[in-house]
Amino acid sequence: MLRSINLALVLVTVGVSAAFGQRGPADQSLIPPKFELSAGYNNIHSNAPPGQTEYFNLNGGYVSGDFRITDWFSVGGEFTAGHANDISQLGQNLTLFTFLGGPRISRPGHRLVPFAEVLFGGAHGTDSYFPTATSSTTSASSWALSAGGGLDINLTRRFAIRAVNADYLRTALPNGTSDNSQNHLQIGAGVVLKFLPKERVLAASPVTHKPSEIVFTCGTNVETIDEGQALEIMGHTLTEPDKLEVTYTWTSDGGKIQGTGRSVSLNTTGMPTGEYRITGHAALVSNPTITAECAVPFHVSGHSNISDSASAAEQAAEAARKDKIFHENVQDALFDYDSADIRKDAHEAIKHAAKYLADNPSIRVLVEGYADERGSAEYNLALGEERANAARNALLAEGVSPDRIEIISYGKEAQVCTAENEACWQQNRRAAFSLHP
Repeated sequence: MLRSINLALVLVTVGVSAAFGQRGPADQSLIPPKFELSAGYNNIHSNAPPGQTEYFNLNGGYVSGDFRITDWFSVGGEFTAGHANDISQLGQNLTLFTFLGGPRISRPGHRLVPFAEVLFGGAHGTDSYFPTATSSTTSASSWALSAGGGLDINLTRRFAIRAVNADYLRTALPNGTSDNSQNHLQIGAGVVLKFLPKERVLAASPVTHKPSEIVFTCGTNVETIDEGQALEIMGHTLTEPDKLEVTYTWTSDGGKIQGTGRSVSLNTTGMPTGEYRITGHAALVSNPTITAECAVPFHVSGHSNISDSASAAEQAAEAARKDKIFHENVQDALFDYDSADIRKDAHEAIKHAAKYLADNPSIRVLVEGYADERGSAEYNLALGEERANAARNALLAEGVSPDRIEIISYGKEAQVCTAENEACWQQNRRAAFSLHP
């Protein structure tokens, strides 16, 4: 018995040492699950009863489940079943079941996840011969102990492979000897299903694009402005970590910048008719070497006389009319929480939009991806891009030419509704369509 305990302690020590080894970079596939379920093949190299039999192999399977209490500590249970034929000269078979539970130690956060475990419970043998001092039976039960470890390989945030699970197993079924004990070696392999809390998925940084500590975009209220009018310039900034303090500077190759901060205006008085460009520069206050730039072109036209003003008004009215017709036929696509899958209602709207675009081949479309306010800025910027791409791909599937569609993601920066409830969040989870010059 002492020798068996020593062997169990050695296996646990080796497993724990491996579990606290090398760490790898984190991504969503490496998030520690709250609960995981595993199933697969199991082989037991056994000297189970009756007494004086040679070692033999039982082939079967296992099912196990683990509930994670901390990132590295969990408790769980395991059920195994194995069967062997002709295990001795008597010609009998053996079916062996184990029912075990106990603690497990692992080290998540990298692609290879070693673990160590000690499990306690019971064993039940049947379809065999179990001799006792006074009689024999065809089935028997006893306590059981299992100790060892294994290695999981993370593939996605929902799925992993249990490459190996090796355990020492001890049972005490009657076998006609003085101690009625058996020592076994269990080896298994299978698949693992991981169940993650939604908030842990949202908190993880996406791996779909290169991380950036500051993202800066800008735009103007109009693309063409009459000389002497004020041009509004609006900047949008994303930082990682979220909400870092940023300083802004603006330059223009004409006119005079007025104001400071993320949004400023340009005085166009005295500017000749022509094409111009405004450039914005953003820098982190905590680290001014981390910077980003944006640029936006605009056109200045000369002073308008009365007829020109009337013509401009007519053009503005016509543009408003076309925009109204466009949005009546090309409606926004709404998405479910933390999803970029096209819903049935959005698919029907996109089919109608594709027909409208087919009837108006000169129209180009900008698809803007948005997300609600929950989750980090980086995560929602990536999610907005996925939603914009999903809407674009749906239009392509309906026959719209790819050179007529551009995409951009605003993540959670531009919200159409700011209340903290599901009805408002639903309005912000969208892919919006607009006319693109």
